[in-house]
Parts: sequence; C-alpha cells; structure tokens
Amino acid sequence: MKFSWGTGIFLFYSVFAASLFYQVYRSTQYDNSLVVENYYEEDINYQSRYDQIQNSRSLEAGLVIQLNNLDKAISLDFPKDKKGISGKILLYRASNKKLDRHLTIELNEENKMISPTDNILSGRWKLEVEWETEGRSYFDKKVLNIPSA
Repeated sequence: MKFSWGTGIFLFYSVFAASLFYQVYRSTQYDNSLVVENYYEEDINYQSRYDQIQNSRSLEAGLVIQLNNLDKAISLDFPKDKKGISGKILLYRASNKKLDRHLTIELNEENKMISPTDNILSGRWKLEVEWETEGRSYFDKKVLNIPSA
C-alpha cells in the first residue's frame, strides 16, 4: 500500500478529531462546582466579613486554634474574658465539597472547644470560625494539615 499525502492528512485530522472528542468527554466528567453556592451574595457581604476580621485582630487575646496530633483533636481556645460565645465552624476541604463539615460552637467552662479529628480524612483543611459575643461578630481562619492515622 502506498502512503500518499492524502492518507497522511486524513490520519492527522482523524487523530486530531479523536483527541478533541476525548478532551470534550473528559471535561464533562470534571466537577466544576463553585466553592460556595451563593458566591455573589458572599461577595456583596465582603465588607461585613472584613469588619469581623478586624474585630478579631483588635482583641488582645484572640482565638487560638491548635491541632494536637497526639490527642487527634482540634483545640479552639476562645478569650477567657468573653462570655456567651456562639457561632459556627466550617472545616473546608478544597478538593471535595462533599467532605466539608459544619459544626456549632459548644464551649466548656474554660471557653475552650475540642473537636476530635478521628473521623476526618488526612490532608489539607481550612478551618473557618465565625463567632459572636457581646453584640460583636468575629472571624478567624487557619489552614490545618491533618496527618494520616
């Protein structure tokens, strides 16, 4: 069989079309969901989030977030002089939205909350704490690298 220019052009375009169809197929399999469902609402409320961050920075003794690998727990130490603290915690996993965890703040007598990490997959997590006390709102965040068990 003789290999001509026409055969070469046909093979080139056939391979090109096949790879293009493959890429289109792969792009439909990718999860391209947004980080948050109400992205535009979050963007509009950015000033209030900025004010919460400024409130947190203005505290003399702010929220202390620590990952204790020995106890396999996340420790949140709220300021001792603040009473009636309420709020919510988001453990955010960037690679998979389905792994995100939402917790409510439940403090002991020492204004401390301990959350176990036994049932959390290892890897990089963002911890976002939105809390309120005495009529003021605060926001703190920290990146945690939870080791494998």
